[in-house]
Amino acid sequence: MALHLLEDWCKGMNINPRNCILVTGVPEAFDEGAIEPILRVSTEYLSKCKMRGRMFVREEGAFAVLCELPSAVEPLQVPGTIAVEDGEWTVITTGSQPSPVPASDVAFLKKMSAFLGKEGKTLADMPGLLGLDPGVPQRESAPSPDEWVKALGQALEKVMPPHPESSPYRKLRLFSGGPTPIPGEEAFEPWLEHTTEMLQEWAVPDAEKRRRLVECLRGPALDVIRTLKLSNPGVKVKDCLEALDHAFGRTEGSDDVYCKFLNARQQKGEKVSAYIQRLEKLLQRAIMRGAVAVGQMDRTRLAQIVRGIQYQNPILLHLRLRERQDNPPSYSQLIKEVREEEERQAAGEVWETGGGHCCFNMP
Repeated sequence: MALHLLEDWCKGMNINPRNCILVTGVPEAFDEGAIEPILRVSTEYLSKCKMRGRMFVREEGAFAVLCELPSAVEPLQVPGTIAVEDGEWTVITTGSQPSPVPASDVAFLKKMSAFLGKEGKTLADMPGLLGLDPGVPQRESAPSPDEWVKALGQALEKVMPPHPESSPYRKLRLFSGGPTPIPGEEAFEPWLEHTTEMLQEWAVPDAEKRRRLVECLRGPALDVIRTLKLSNPGVKVKDCLEALDHAFGRTEGSDDVYCKFLNARQQKGEKVSAYIQRLEKLLQRAIMRGAVAVGQMDRTRLAQIVRGIQYQNPILLHLRLRERQDNPPSYSQLIKEVREEEERQAAGEVWETGGGHCCFNMP
């Protein structure tokens, strides 16, 4: 019935039903103006949906809402339900399945749909691509089934995210920002340093980083991000951390933060790698406060390292850091080079201490 309502409603409004979704189960007392924002933040795929109208369904005792997307709806990209405070809403598309599909099949089809989307194709193109569409001429030399299985396996390896257990990502620590800390919660400053470092190291899309960030938040801290997402559903993780810093961090001005960064020097006995890691925390805070532009991050970091490293440090000379300021390396590349050089120098010292001789105990 819901699918018929979607098709009939679109026909009455003279719009393409393939570009629309129908949301059912919206309570009668629910604020009409809040429906579209909730749908937009529920998933990035619906971030551009536009509400076309709502209709009271007597049999369900709730409203049905018609929304239109800029292009044809890809059913596998649309969630079947959307969780709200008072329950959940059901989402109907013209491609909705009449019976539930096994979760394993849905996961496979989503991965296949994502891969095809990157190549400018959809699942509807698969029969023709596989030579199964009678309307498409057969190729002179069609691939064998084994060849198709191998090719599809290689394609899915590229689009399948790493399994959580094999991923270098570790679950972020909890933070609420409430007057009474929750069990396991730590102070904001250590939490921010840990979270910033973890998110930088995790090589996944920004949307996934934001999802993981939201998972570790509770109470007032979660409210800050929810408000931010209402005004900007695609908000970047950097902006989320900045908003949390403004709400719960130290009330330092951008000049104060930048001054601390510029005054940071390598301490006596401190490794260059340790100095760079300590400096990076100050740089990230300066970026959050707007004292340093993201686009100038690598250049600013290297310039301060050149100023802050102890005079004529061999690492400064061997890695030619002064000469590289016009084309500075990223943080990950720089710390890798520095640590490798430290290990090389340490090995050289061991060799010199031993007199340049290797001893073997012969049986």
